[in-house]
Amino acid sequence: MNPVTVREYDYLICEDDGRADDLHSYRWSKNIPESAYKYLERLLFQDEEKEQSDDHSFFLKRTSRNRRPALQLQSYVGVLQTPCGTQIEILPKTADGTDSGNQQSRDMLFRMLRHLRGASFKLGGDANLRHAHMHLLEIFITYFLKEVNLLVKKGVRSEYVAREENQAFLKGKLLINQHIRVNAVQQQRFYVSYDEYLPDRPENRLIHAALEKVSRLSRSADNQRLSRELMFVFDDVPVSQDVRKDFSQCKFNRAMLHYRHPLEWCRLILNEQSTVSAAGKTQTISILFPMEKIFEDYVAAMLRRNLSPKGYQIITQASGKHLCIEPKKLFQLRPDILIKKKGSDGEEDKCWVADTKWKLIDASVAKHGISQGDMYQLYAYGKKYENEGCEGLFLIYPEVSGFKNEAVYKFEDNLGLKCLPFSCDKDKAESFSIVLEESASDYKSGEGCT
Repeated sequence: MNPVTVREYDYLICEDDGRADDLHSYRWSKNIPESAYKYLERLLFQDEEKEQSDDHSFFLKRTSRNRRPALQLQSYVGVLQTPCGTQIEILPKTADGTDSGNQQSRDMLFRMLRHLRGASFKLGGDANLRHAHMHLLEIFITYFLKEVNLLVKKGVRSEYVAREENQAFLKGKLLINQHIRVNAVQQQRFYVSYDEYLPDRPENRLIHAALEKVSRLSRSADNQRLSRELMFVFDDVPVSQDVRKDFSQCKFNRAMLHYRHPLEWCRLILNEQSTVSAAGKTQTISILFPMEKIFEDYVAAMLRRNLSPKGYQIITQASGKHLCIEPKKLFQLRPDILIKKKGSDGEEDKCWVADTKWKLIDASVAKHGISQGDMYQLYAYGKKYENEGCEGLFLIYPEVSGFKNEAVYKFEDNLGLKCLPFSCDKDKAESFSIVLEESASDYKSGEGCT
């Protein structure tokens, strides 16, 4: 079954709900099989008899579309597979729905994911992925197999495993009590304990379990071939029977550093660290990421890469400021990006506060469609960082056809805000730092607040 490709905030509609009207007339809506739809409904609305229920409202919302019951996706991207085999591929909302547009969105997403803190997308050289027109699940599997293949080349680690067996020869330590009890008749045998140097350790068991899972899920001939080759390497290692316990026993000493990235992938594939825990059974997979966080980390990474050599300090999620200071400090402020620069030749230190918003705004509508709450938030940042030499505020939005030029707003004589478009295109993303630095200098000259 081909994956169902949707965007953030698209609608999923059950194809067997008895309605005969044409779904293609509903923009941004996709039909999915009844079994997949019912499964997602169960994720969102757990049976009341369950003692533990999972809150899946962060990526799904119950609604209606053209008077039909529907599930609306939220601002999460990635892939979700249901037990019936339906794969739902969720792309950023900048995708236009065409094959070429969707492929561009996949390329953009993986370029941004490399800078997501805590993610495992560290391998470069993915030109083959960009031209293979793979769906997200196959790309995720390809990255995982690359990491495991690299691990195998560096060496699969073994450790001493304690064994207790009734042997035909004396080996290790004779366990007297067990020996007398078991071998009262067959006195030619020895009940012994010994240590054996084997690859049977929790890290390898987890990798073997993940390899078995992706070999069943993958539809790519190359991925299936590589997964079989890698499973042969781990053939002497049993598959993990208790994923959570094995993860708790993993070791990361100097000899095990090359296991770090493959095990991060195992957490996602085995759903030990998935955003959709209830989907994490043997035959399903769910790898979802918050697009707001991806955008924030990508912008910060581009600024850090290009501005740090010029003497700027880029701080993400800066803490230390609170909205209220009496009767005690309350409502901590955490701007997405704080840009600092030490003054030279007697000049005072300067800073700029930036917040990233994964929202599509439009210069043709009133106030660019900017949220009033976002403006309040940035004004509070500006007032709180005023004593630290705050020279300006930035709201950074993704660049789209309706928003390609900066918009300038003035709060007070010495405090202004600029809304800047950030292109996720590779070359433009690198040059965004120049645009921001020039905008910062405008604040210095006073041109940006007029």
